[in-house]
Amino acid sequence: MYFLNVSTRPAHPSLDMSSSTTLISLLTPPTLTVLEIEILPSSISTTILHSDNCIGIPKPLLLSCFLHARSIFLSHTTSSQILNANGHGNGNGRIATEKEALDATLVILLFDAGYVSAVNFRKRWLVGLRRDAVILLGHEKTEARKKELAGAVRREMIWIESLVTSPLSKHAKSSTLWAHRLWVIRSFDIEAVGVGMRVSRTEEGAAEREEGRGTGFVERELDIVMKAGERHAGNYHAWNYARDVMRLVMSWVKTKSCEEDSKEVMDGVSNGVDEAWMHWVEKMHRWCLGHPRDISGWSFLVFLMGHCPHRGEQREDAASDVFRKTKEFVEKFQWQGKSVDWFLRSASNFHIDPNDWKQ
Repeated sequence: MYFLNVSTRPAHPSLDMSSSTTLISLLTPPTLTVLEIEILPSSISTTILHSDNCIGIPKPLLLSCFLHARSIFLSHTTSSQILNANGHGNGNGRIATEKEALDATLVILLFDAGYVSAVNFRKRWLVGLRRDAVILLGHEKTEARKKELAGAVRREMIWIESLVTSPLSKHAKSSTLWAHRLWVIRSFDIEAVGVGMRVSRTEEGAAEREEGRGTGFVERELDIVMKAGERHAGNYHAWNYARDVMRLVMSWVKTKSCEEDSKEVMDGVSNGVDEAWMHWVEKMHRWCLGHPRDISGWSFLVFLMGHCPHRGEQREDAASDVFRKTKEFVEKFQWQGKSVDWFLRSASNFHIDPNDWKQ
């Protein structure tokens, strides 16, 4: 365990600056790439290791980079009077630029997933990009600013994904990171985030789902949450985030149904979501059977089944099939875990008799 004295200057600022610069360059690849970051014991390496999208950094070196990055961050966010009084700065007394402070937050959040000030700084930066795009509405630079905003939002989503899915001790279960990811989804245009579940018409007028939107987005978010659930068992922050994503989907469906005058388009939306929802239930059930002790996963599966767009007998048949397969799993492996028992008892919520499963 490391005890930090935040008022102490790093012993070798030039080395810290070089290591921080190297680390930041690795954390910001030129292409949108999900990184797998791991903190290494000093017995393995004393330098940063890098191969493709994998990064390994020794804990003592990360500590030095964090202290250096924090001083840069404070030099930008703190007034010059406080800088002079407390001795914070970027090593040469110069107040850091916004870009330098933004890069510093990458290192800060890698070291401390709950550093709220760094997350709020990134929020303000994204909001500032959006404000600039709105101010320039109608200007010749508007499209360029919109592309800049879209790219920034996508990079933010990829960066958060890298943190919550990497083999890091606290990031997968960080309520701060999951809340920030949800904020990005809720705050920005669906084109920028790729959240849309929009419906377009073919030349014949039939409704079809736009490729890569909506259901594809939810599929990717579920994959991210599942991986985070594997990194940290009982990851209730991740599964609560998944619940919020599903609520956004249902809200979109209701909004779309009210906006569309064409029954054909509405039916296309409804049918597409219904099919995707059943696929998500099956996928989530497979994950739960692979992690039968994880009560958070089983709880989310109950939530998912309870909010299924299907109604009546069709919904009960689908739920019955899931419960039947779970009971077969228990009988086959003689499983005695409390999480699975709780899930089977929840069958009564779906008006299913556990002693009379439908075949």
